[in-house]
Amino acid sequence: MVNIVNAGTLGGGFRHYQGLVPVNLGSGNPFNASVRIFHVTAANAAAIFRGDIVCMSSAAIGVQGAADLPFNITAPSASVVVGGGGGTGLGNTSMAPNVTRWVPGDVAATTIIAGVVVGFGPITLYQAKNGFQYIPANTEAWLAVETDPDVEMYATVPTVPGTAMNLNLNSGADVKANAGQQSARFGISGVSLDPAFALTATLPLRVLSSGRLIGNDTTAAGMVVKVTFNKARHFRGSAAFVATREADALSGPIPAIEKDKAERERVEEEKTKAKVKA
Repeated sequence: MVNIVNAGTLGGGFRHYQGLVPVNLGSGNPFNASVRIFHVTAANAAAIFRGDIVCMSSAAIGVQGAADLPFNITAPSASVVVGGGGGTGLGNTSMAPNVTRWVPGDVAATTIIAGVVVGFGPITLYQAKNGFQYIPANTEAWLAVETDPDVEMYATVPTVPGTAMNLNLNSGADVKANAGQQSARFGISGVSLDPAFALTATLPLRVLSSGRLIGNDTTAAGMVVKVTFNKARHFRGSAAFVATREADALSGPIPAIEKDKAERERVEEEKTKAKVKA
């Protein structure tokens, strides 16, 4: 049977690889989403498209930190994206956490998933003037991410897995980048699922089913599969913490706490001396 839903080559079927496409929440609620705004630094090495997985930047990946929203930034900036500033000045630099595009093959439990990209913004004047439908590499930007760990998504499987698809359900999955099939014109990801499904506990996705798409042939290349996030890798699941506090790099307590303690002890000592003199 010809797979009329998808195709394993660009231009075939009704659509090519398009990343992860949110379909519904695990709760079945069709009216709510958990979309949050995140920040991409100018040091981001990979372009980001709708349908890409992004992860929390940390000391181990990307540039750890966060940023204000562009319409709040008042001071002129060296960043061509922000430019002359002129914003409200009502924000702060912790409003939008930094994220980095997921790297296929990353099975390190220290890389924490933020979610799937569903849009971009707040849009800066720079992005609007250049007509970008995606975030180019080495370009500062803000994006909208679906962060619900229970979101269920469709994705393409480019080739037929070695094991029958019905025996791969509830196994783990990673993605393939397919950089040549990204659509800069429409901002659509070229990501597909990696057909090498496995039981590796640190894989980013869990295979749920083939969905309910008429004509979706699971014995042919280009099938569509429904997946959800592996909660052990998601920041709203059971993933580890990634923020680096000042004390984490030290062998002792936080210096500020030590300083406060020493000051309190000094004050108490002065009071004691005063009482003795009296």
